[in-house]
Amino acid sequence: MKQLSQPVPRLYNARETRLAWLFITPYLIGYTLFHFLPLVMSFLMSFTNLKYISRLDKVKFIGLSNYTEMFGDEMFLGSLWNSVLFTLMYVPFILVVGLALAVLVNKKLYARNLIRSMIFMPYVSNMVAVAVVWSILLDPISGPINMTLKALGIADPPMWLMSSDSALPTVAMIAIWQGVGLQFITYLAALQNVPVELKEAASIDGANTRQIFFHVTLPSILPTTFLLTITSIIGSLKNFTIIQVMTAGGPGNATTVLPLNIINTAFSTMRMGYASAQAMVMFVIVMVVTAVQWKLQKKYVD
Repeated sequence: MKQLSQPVPRLYNARETRLAWLFITPYLIGYTLFHFLPLVMSFLMSFTNLKYISRLDKVKFIGLSNYTEMFGDEMFLGSLWNSVLFTLMYVPFILVVGLALAVLVNKKLYARNLIRSMIFMPYVSNMVAVAVVWSILLDPISGPINMTLKALGIADPPMWLMSSDSALPTVAMIAIWQGVGLQFITYLAALQNVPVELKEAASIDGANTRQIFFHVTLPSILPTTFLLTITSIIGSLKNFTIIQVMTAGGPGNATTVLPLNIINTAFSTMRMGYASAQAMVMFVIVMVVTAVQWKLQKKYVD
């Protein structure tokens, strides 16, 4: 009896392996040079007293001194707390808004493609330009937004970026507006891949539109939600550009998040070793959050 399939020649497998390495080698080189080596160097520097302008022969190994110093550093603890607050404001809202927009645009709408492009456009826009434009719009004295509010009869409009109470929520709101396009387009693709048969079966069983959404659609896009949650948390924790341009951490330290504090520690106080230790703490936080989410995904996502 003849065999229906012949084994793949060893020469063919070797050629496929060489081609695979040829394609991934540029990425591996770039990752090693610009990600892995800086990570290792930052880890090693976190145990030293290295300063930005110090000579290498003056660098000393100080053990865990940089890490123990953080527990009494009000600037570090305050920036860490601001990062947590920013994440708590940013992640839930950007997921909910992205899903809501995707559900609306997934229906038959007039100029639907134009609406999709308009929602996604801020995400691909230059973040510095976005921050500058919003800073002008939210100027408490001559900004168009406050001038419009005053024209509508609001005598004391918000100070937006000038108040320590409203600065961080305002920056989070702008960050959500700028980044929601990714969540929107990802959710839109996930909604279009929900099996129609499941919705039809639920409808035949008597489920209404709300029940179909919560019991069929949402469970079907749960893997997408977990993925977007992970990327949103990581993005919120490493957010730097929009805060630096709009508030530079002010007023006071109201918007000084952890990445901004790391940059200030490294290049303002010149303490590269201490800044590297803070960066390692941030790295560990991101890794722990990601590991917990992957664990939850394996348990709850079907």
